[in-house]
Amino acid sequence: MIDIDIRDRENIAIITPKGRLTAASIAELAERINSYINETDRVPNLVIHARDLPFWQDFDALRAHLNFVKNHESIVRKVALVSDSKLLWVARVLVDQFVGAKVRRFNEDAIDDAIGWAQMEEDNPGTITEIDGFPADVIAIELNGLITSQDYTDMLVPLVAERAKAHDKLKLLCVMGPYFDGYSAGAMWDDMRFGFGHLTTFSRIALVTDHDWIRTGAKFFGVMMPSEVVVFDMAELEDAKAWIRA
Repeated sequence: MIDIDIRDRENIAIITPKGRLTAASIAELAERINSYINETDRVPNLVIHARDLPFWQDFDALRAHLNFVKNHESIVRKVALVSDSKLLWVARVLVDQFVGAKVRRFNEDAIDDAIGWAQMEEDNPGTITEIDGFPADVIAIELNGLITSQDYTDMLVPLVAERAKAHDKLKLLCVMGPYFDGYSAGAMWDDMRFGFGHLTTFSRIALVTDHDWIRTGAKFFGVMMPSEVVVFDMAELEDAKAWIRA
């Protein structure tokens, strides 16, 4: 079953999957969206509110889902994914193939923010900003918005390469606060490559965030890294700064 709330004034469609996805429910979704497009000559942005990771009931449901994505992937401009499910954010089965759309993740308690973002013409792009006031061997950065592969290429990679020329070992302070929305699919791959490519570059890594999915992943992968990795709450930002300076 899929609840569908199309709001003409905001030009958005709020889609709430409940239980297993059936071919009939996906066909109804496609019919509602297509009728709206034909009647208004506008393509709605999507707000997908999924409390849990939905699964397809059978192969027909999977095929219907793929057909829906194929028919809309190049025309939908924005997809807001609202969920606290860590598994859903990692899998991203509902939004990964909307290749032409900007995708942002919002927590359950931020659904109003998701709706507000989806109805806006402009976007809040991802930024990696260097934080001043640290020793030369410390790279301190703050991540905001949706981080893309281009953000890595333009800012982080050359910054680390330049600092590594002057220092045998570096330290990294990475702050991901309430305005950090996650990574695009390309950036997630770049993040993995960046991490494996710099296993011996950093002696210490401090991650400052309240995002549970980041904290869980950092604690899992941190034990495999030769560098010392510590995760701090946002309320412990000053402690993180003192630790990374030590």
